[in-house]
Amino acid sequence: MPKTTSKLASRSKSHSPYAPSSSKPPKRVTFEATERGDTEDDSSEPDDVQYKPAEKVNIRALFSDRIKHWSEDKIERFADYMHSPYDMSPIPSKRETRLSRYHFGYYISFTELCKFSEECNARWTADCPPDAGAFLESVLNVIMLDGRKVRLRSAWVRAEDKVRFPRMEESVGDECYIVVVLSMSDYSRGSRPTNFEVKEVTNIMRRKPIWWKGV
Repeated sequence: MPKTTSKLASRSKSHSPYAPSSSKPPKRVTFEATERGDTEDDSSEPDDVQYKPAEKVNIRALFSDRIKHWSEDKIERFADYMHSPYDMSPIPSKRETRLSRYHFGYYISFTELCKFSEECNARWTADCPPDAGAFLESVLNVIMLDGRKVRLRSAWVRAEDKVRFPRMEESVGDECYIVVVLSMSDYSRGSRPTNFEVKEVTNIMRRKPIWWKGV
């Protein structure tokens, strides 16, 4: 389940609710809700769009404690790795993507989603709890680069998903929630999340991302 006590590395321009380079638990965040679109936000993009990585985080600053005793060569190799695209293989086949919509992301149960909002959202109240999905998106989007956005979507639970995540609340054939970091549409246009982005989100979600068959 998502960690509510993890450090979220923030960029210098970030408005992250988590204090950078801190070992303290995250503070409760004041969150102003905005309308969350439930439709695919990439549907209006032309098919010939090609994404070009432009935004880079300051790896030396974010991981200063970790790398302070490293050699310059090791630091440079680490920075290059964090800035490189994350390996999302195995990629769904063209036949699969013609028949269904696919998303790359993380499973999250409804229980986990609500608990994350309850423990971290300063505006949470039992009488009128705010939109837990929008809150999670807003927290994770601080990490994302080059215009990529985290989105909460629904996917079908396949037999192989239950093997990977045996503690899933849902059964095979049911719908489940997923935290999407990249759609197949954006992947086809050349967008790739970096190792930095995926590892930071993974640190919070506490499970690895895979390709999901969207609803």
